[in-house]
Amino acid sequence: MLEIVGLSVRVPGASNKEALWHLLKSEQNSITEIPADRWSHFRYLHPRMSEPGKAYTFKAGIVEDLWNFDPTAFGISPREAEQMDPQQRILLQLAWEAIEDSGISPETLAGDHVGVYVGASALDYANESLFDPNVATGHFMTGNTLSIISNRLSYIFDLKGPSFTVDTACSSSLVALHEAYRALCSGRIDCAIVAGVNVLASPFPFVGFAQATMLSPDGQCKAFDANGNGYVRSEGGVALVIKRKDAPRWKGQRSHADIVAVDVNSDGRTVGMSLPSDVEQANLLDRVYKTHGIDPNQLAFVEAHGTGTRVGDPAEAGSIGRTLAQKRRAPLPIGSVKTNVGHLEPASGLVGLAKSILALQNDYFPASLHFKDPNPDIDFDGLNIKVAGEGVELPRTGAPRFAGVNSFGFGGTNAHVIISDPDTPAENVTQLNTHQNQSTLLLSAPTKEALVELAQKVCE
Repeated sequence: MLEIVGLSVRVPGASNKEALWHLLKSEQNSITEIPADRWSHFRYLHPRMSEPGKAYTFKAGIVEDLWNFDPTAFGISPREAEQMDPQQRILLQLAWEAIEDSGISPETLAGDHVGVYVGASALDYANESLFDPNVATGHFMTGNTLSIISNRLSYIFDLKGPSFTVDTACSSSLVALHEAYRALCSGRIDCAIVAGVNVLASPFPFVGFAQATMLSPDGQCKAFDANGNGYVRSEGGVALVIKRKDAPRWKGQRSHADIVAVDVNSDGRTVGMSLPSDVEQANLLDRVYKTHGIDPNQLAFVEAHGTGTRVGDPAEAGSIGRTLAQKRRAPLPIGSVKTNVGHLEPASGLVGLAKSILALQNDYFPASLHFKDPNPDIDFDGLNIKVAGEGVELPRTGAPRFAGVNSFGFGGTNAHVIISDPDTPAENVTQLNTHQNQSTLLLSAPTKEALVELAQKVCE
């Protein structure tokens, strides 16, 4: 069995997992618009959908302080950092935060056979400078390559296990998790960092997806709603630290959730390459639940891919309903975090997983926003599924609760993960003395000098 011992999050409207939970619980929507410092809207924006070379929307989920990065904390020169894709910068920060959250000292990971698996697919930052030979330096090449997004983590933290980047479009991060899962279960490694990242640094994908009419004109993912009209692009990332429970070097860590199973498949040939196959989505679900002996009645909920597209939503709802929900006594709650923070594309699967972890920890499945008129192409009653238009309480019964997370790529690669309540929940690792009117504030920094400076700032 595997356990998630470290979790860090940076998504629109939330710079950490605590902020993400607050956003979800309070039913906030963090979608705004691409800021003016990215590119000129006037040059690329046009209200007519079919206008060549133009996008009809720049609504998006944006993370704060995208460009803020302290390279010296990671031993990187300012000159090199300037030519690094922001995706690499964000992942360095997220990986450090996830390791901190795990309680594992980075020094104990260094030099060990720890794997790094990253889901990423965009090179917007490089594409903006692709035809300027003046930026073609060694730093630019290592700073703007998909392989280095994962390899840099291995280099900075001195991790000597497998290290590679997975690109299956929107399912990238869950497929990366699948690769880590296989390596951990086989015993090839004892610990892994799994992450997904996306940054919106170029208008080109907006134009391309707009020409394909995939984007929501009003900038909202209305998952499973009759008014669903496409998805909204978002940026950010998630990082996990995962280990085998019997890993000899790291025992007694707090656990956010147990990973029960991860599996992937492909749609093969469909009517169109970007059109989903409900049959293959159903086959994937059927295989993973039967293989691991999970009764659908044990599911607390399924966090769906749920982009709010006319074709994708009915296909996904049908596969979940026929394979899982119709075998249950009670309707199966489903929802989509994309209704809150948008679609982080290659990182979206891990965002859904982060939401699911927080839901189990807090005994509450947050509401899926914008669900007002059920999609008439989905037989909700017949499929025995219920979109969580309102939050759903998740009572503890003494038995482990399970949750499923879907993620699909527009090239046909499907992924699903099943998690459950951990044996050693995070809140049970350390019992604080609540009889004293004192509390402990934990501070952490990479050096003694930095720790002193941080402590001084806190005291001020």
